[in-house]
Amino acid sequence: MTDDLPPRTDDAGSGDEENTPAGPPETMGAGFYAALGLLGILVLMILSHPLALPVDYGLEMTKTNWTLQTYSGNGGSLVPVLSGSEVTARFDNREGRMSGRSGCNWYSALYTTKGNAIALSRETVTAMGCDRPGIMEQEYAFLAGLSKVTSFRVSGSTLKMYDDAGITVFVFTAA
Repeated sequence: MTDDLPPRTDDAGSGDEENTPAGPPETMGAGFYAALGLLGILVLMILSHPLALPVDYGLEMTKTNWTLQTYSGNGGSLVPVLSGSEVTARFDNREGRMSGRSGCNWYSALYTTKGNAIALSRETVTAMGCDRPGIMEQEYAFLAGLSKVTSFRVSGSTLKMYDDAGITVFVFTAA
C-alpha cells in the first residue's frame, strides 16, 4: 500500500529535518526586557524635553524698525509718546548699534544681547533744539531711559524693554 503513493513534491519531506529547530522558541531574559524598558524611557524623555539650543533673541529686534508708543515717566508710570513726535529705534546686529530719532534729535547707542538681556550705552546725540512744548522733556526721558534698560522681549509686533527690577521702560511697535 505504501508503494502506491505518489512521490511528494513539497519541501516538507526533503530530508532537512536536522536544520529545523527542535522544541519551543527561545524566550528573552529579564535583562532584555529591562534594557528595552530603559530605552523606551529614554526615548520618552527626549521627546518630552527637546534639547534646548541657545536662541539669540537679539536677532528678533533687527527684523524691523520700531516706533516708541510709551515710555516710563516719573514714578514709573507709562506715558504715551506725544502726538506728532517721532521716537524710533533700529537695531543693527552687525555693528551692535541701536539708532533712530529721539523726538527732536538723532541718537545712536551701542548694544549687546545675550538671551533676553541687553546692555545699552549711549554713543551720540545730535544737538538740535526743538521749541514744541514737551518734546525736549520727552526726549530727555527717552535718552535717560536707555541707561536703565537691562532686558527685553519681542512678542509679535511689540518690543518691550525693562529695567533690572522688571519694570517696563519702553514699549515699541513695529514700524
